[in-house]
Amino acid sequence: MKKFKLKFDKKADREIIGLAWPSIAEQILEMMVGMVSTIFMGRVGTAAVAAVGMVNMLMGFLQTVISGLSMGTTVIIARLTGEGNKEEAKRALIQSIYMAIVIGLTLAVLGRIFSSFILDIFFGGADKEVLKLGLTYFKIMLINLPFFVVDIIVSGAMRGAGDTKTPMKITARVNVLNIILNTILVFGVGTICIPHIAIGPVNIPQTALVTLNIPAMGVMGSAIAVTVSRIFAITYRLLVIYNRKGLKLNLSLKDDYSIKPLLMKRIINIGVPAFIEQAVMQGGFLVLQVIIVSMGTIAMAAYQVGINVNSLAFFPVFGFAIANTTLVGQSLGERQYKKAENYAYEGLKITMLVAFVIGILMVVFAAPLAHMYSDDPLVIKEAVGLIRTFGILEPMLAILNVCSATLKAAGDIMYVMITSLVGLWSCRVLLSYGLNRWMGIGMVAVMIGIFFDFSSRSFMYLSRMNKGNWKYLKV
Repeated sequence: MKKFKLKFDKKADREIIGLAWPSIAEQILEMMVGMVSTIFMGRVGTAAVAAVGMVNMLMGFLQTVISGLSMGTTVIIARLTGEGNKEEAKRALIQSIYMAIVIGLTLAVLGRIFSSFILDIFFGGADKEVLKLGLTYFKIMLINLPFFVVDIIVSGAMRGAGDTKTPMKITARVNVLNIILNTILVFGVGTICIPHIAIGPVNIPQTALVTLNIPAMGVMGSAIAVTVSRIFAITYRLLVIYNRKGLKLNLSLKDDYSIKPLLMKRIINIGVPAFIEQAVMQGGFLVLQVIIVSMGTIAMAAYQVGINVNSLAFFPVFGFAIANTTLVGQSLGERQYKKAENYAYEGLKITMLVAFVIGILMVVFAAPLAHMYSDDPLVIKEAVGLIRTFGILEPMLAILNVCSATLKAAGDIMYVMITSLVGLWSCRVLLSYGLNRWMGIGMVAVMIGIFFDFSSRSFMYLSRMNKGNWKYLKV
């Protein structure tokens, strides 16, 4: 077992930060897809915020299969890259894309068929207006699910190969498109004035008007904007991976596209437990959302504001976790066990420091952050308390994410899956429900549940990592 030392390894830290910062930027940009929708819906109305947040939570659950498969792809490609087997890494990506297409289409079709039934089961207690808006948003969002699955897989594969900058650059362009489309489709565009322009023989007077007649579509417009952006993202990403030379992982039409059952099985051996772990996590979040629905629209909107602000802090932490997965996985592929252990602990120290600083900022600036999402004073009051709770817990968030990333990279995914069930469901879900039911303390019960969830899981993951047995597992 490696002793936790406060002294930093500068060489390892540079490698970790070099891989982490593009992942951090990409995750923040990716998060902005939902963040922009939530902010824009805040200007439409409280019901719109609640509806979009409700469906985003449900979409997160549907995307658990994606996260599991993506983790399997990232870990296997990191191992193969560490072994120096680039051709096998390319074949692993192709097999993952095949599985992603099947899974994405299946989820999209089933979701569309049972869309009303799904929303009634999980959010039947919500206001009728919220449910109506949510159904509209959900049906359109399901269209982008197959494209999003493949996009996540390709991005995860590139990161597993050690390339975090290319996914970041693509995501940046996609988000510019998303913001532009959201602005146009949510609020609409009518008559605009064109300034005096002279182009060759054409001279447009300063008073010229152009009528675009794009109506304000509110929730529907936001869903269309996100869907178009997702389709553009995977199209662009595939064009890059097939046409740009010099990438750490690329494809060509000459590659082997035959189905490889053994390679699929290797990916699935990591992907299925990772899927179950994510299903447990997202299922817990979804059930908690159902509990919050019973507290009313104000509580629903406040919770969405709180978790969106926490995403600003979570994704930097998640970026370092991605770097940990790549570096630890590649080191284990090289059979450099001390090197893998060093990356694991150095990543943990850096992430805890970053999380501590972010947590302080969240506590101090909770009110202005809440104002970004809503003008409703009751929503802001509830959200501020939740934001500050997350801020205090940020160092624990760093521990549980980085330690679990190390264990996943090593293939110790079953432990992560089981502890997720114990920590999140017993503390965040059941404790929150019990405290609110018996004491009627509303969002305070949720905050207490979140505290005990983070505390228990960070302790379990760190203890497991400290034992060191994870270094010698085969995947």
